[in-house]
Amino acid sequence: MAETQEIQQPEKDKSLFLQTLKEYFESKTATIGLIVLTLMVVVALMAPYFSPQNPYDLMTIDIMDSKLEPGEKSMDESITYVLGTDSQGRDMLSAILYGLRISLGVGVVSTLIALVIGSIIGLWASFIGGRTDSFIMRVVDLQLSFPAIL
Repeated sequence: MAETQEIQQPEKDKSLFLQTLKEYFESKTATIGLIVLTLMVVVALMAPYFSPQNPYDLMTIDIMDSKLEPGEKSMDESITYVLGTDSQGRDMLSAILYGLRISLGVGVVSTLIALVIGSIIGLWASFIGGRTDSFIMRVVDLQLSFPAIL
């Protein structure tokens, strides 16, 4: 007598987003990069709480604390400068943390500007088409022919 075989149902497809997320977290380097980036953003946003002094507040800067080596205390023994001070007496750790805020802000704003301009030009080229589209594509090809480091 013939045995009946059970028909296997195909697995339900996962969404493209979930597949991409799973592949992303399987990569150790990508996961470490995400953790480092998240840590940098959190530290940048919380810079006033992590830094020993505000490098922009001139009332807290003492010129007598200039050019201190990493780990030295201030003249009044109130602050230990983990990374030392510069020639103006500003804490280097505070300057790095506040500078990180500016750098991340510039990166986000420049990316948003490029996104808006690129979307407008791309929509315009696809609407007009023809020679305009070809010209814009050649300009993009020319731009991509140069290494990003230049």
